[in-house]
Amino acid sequence: MPVLGKTELFNILNKQITKEFKRTPKNLDLHVDWDFIDYDKAKREWYFDTSKRDWKYIVKFQDGYYNRFLTVEAVRGLILNEYLDAQTIHIDIRVKDDNSLLKTSTIDEMIGLMNLNVIVNLDNEVVLSKEDLMRMIDLSLDIGNEQMFMEYSAQYRALYK
Repeated sequence: MPVLGKTELFNILNKQITKEFKRTPKNLDLHVDWDFIDYDKAKREWYFDTSKRDWKYIVKFQDGYYNRFLTVEAVRGLILNEYLDAQTIHIDIRVKDDNSLLKTSTIDEMIGLMNLNVIVNLDNEVVLSKEDLMRMIDLSLDIGNEQMFMEYSAQYRALYK
């Protein structure tokens, strides 16, 4: 289960945007609708729930001042291009409510303090064919591994009986 930070996410987005739109982004900036920021009193932090709300990246392409806003779904789609076997993608945006937050005077400074994580849950389950399971059962018998034999026998019975 890969966990991507801000830098890794921006690198993936840069690569995928270049591939998708055939243009290299000049920069990627995080833009959040501040009306939908919530506060967690227990953790003393502000957070943005991307499962309920929309947030945007603004991408400035090198061929001029063309701006394109990417929604959460577009960003998830670009991450899916990188992780083809992803089952779910959770995007978490948080900022601690501390002295450094009080010292910010611009939205850009506040965005710089934001902790951005993307959790990608991959589908790592491998389903063996009937022949492969039979070979694994034979191998477990040959090497005398009872646990391996029981495991592959149970898979065989579940899938093919």
